[in-house]
Amino acid sequence: MKFRPDLALFPLDEDTVVFSEAVQCLVGLNPAAANITELLLDGVPESGVAEALVSETGATPEVAEQWVRSTIDALASRGLLRDAPVPRPQAPRNDDQARFARLAGDMPAYSPFEAVAERRYRLLDTVAQVRFSHLRQVAWVDSVLGHLATSDEIPPTMVLDIQSVAHGEDRFGAIIYRDGKFCARAKRLFKMGPSVKSAVWLTAVNAYDFLFNLHSGVVGLGETCILLPASAGSGKSSLTAALTHRGFQYFSDEVALLERDTFKVPPVPLALCAKSTGWDVVARYYPEILDARTHHRTDGKKVRYHPVPEAATAKTSRPVSHIFFPRYQANGRTELKPLPRSESLRRLMEECQAQSRNLTLAIASDIVRWIAGIDCYTLVFSSLDEAVDLVEKVVLKK
Repeated sequence: MKFRPDLALFPLDEDTVVFSEAVQCLVGLNPAAANITELLLDGVPESGVAEALVSETGATPEVAEQWVRSTIDALASRGLLRDAPVPRPQAPRNDDQARFARLAGDMPAYSPFEAVAERRYRLLDTVAQVRFSHLRQVAWVDSVLGHLATSDEIPPTMVLDIQSVAHGEDRFGAIIYRDGKFCARAKRLFKMGPSVKSAVWLTAVNAYDFLFNLHSGVVGLGETCILLPASAGSGKSSLTAALTHRGFQYFSDEVALLERDTFKVPPVPLALCAKSTGWDVVARYYPEILDARTHHRTDGKKVRYHPVPEAATAKTSRPVSHIFFPRYQANGRTELKPLPRSESLRRLMEECQAQSRNLTLAIASDIVRWIAGIDCYTLVFSSLDEAVDLVEKVVLKK
């Protein structure tokens, strides 16, 4: 059995994390799989490993052989054996990118115009100057980014020009240019806000010095913060809103940037975004959402935005103390369960939207050391109030 020569093993609680720089993956192994892997690395043949398991655990030879084979298959599937192909992560389907490519060729080149209004919005280290060609555009963008408004004296790092496109007497759309290049098109004004937000958000994130960009809600308490990583539809944004209303500080309801070296997370205080299916839920905590403008995203979802009050928004980067993996389950039981850190690391990497640099042995070691100091849990909930109670109890206990 030949493994990749750069394989490294890191102990993590009772488990082990295997890393290969060539494959760029971190794999968590439970104690049994780690024991099998270590024996194989020591040159013990498969049959010898199975015999050792029979002696150590009392398992039947058939079961022991199955354990060994399952471990080898799992390692091979991640490309950790010398002759195994390196798995390439499947690129996520990006309908917006394909749509952008189709539209870009059909859009007129940018031409200067006299702006009827200007705004500047700051997110992280990015200052976006937005120039409007029609006054009706301003309210739609302000309803998404208005809480990020900053002084006109701060030099912009990006410029968005919003050209107006008329469709009849009283219907307007917009073409958005970023630094003179086509960025997005909105056929109606109610489709414009999310596109402007996306342009500012992506530019700000890409300009920031992060290691991982995680799809996660983030709230803070005291001198630390809490991650709520989950895919869309998990109830992550609603839980973030409920925790913020309870008194936790707001960082973001959709992005956690894990800073390089420090592993701290900065606030990315975009407005809470609620889909139409969640307006009534968010309204329990922020009733203003019911009167907010309704925007249409390019994915067809109708959304409304509500900025968290300034006093409730975090201002500085903080270290992570807890990670909760939320999952809404209607009519289910609300419960919180500890999750092994090796499994937590695997799940966290599943919610990684971008990685700024290749992982080295030193970075991998730092990641394992980082998560070793964090309490991790699964949180299945049907009641937001009960979920908040459970989170608060665990966090305050520490």
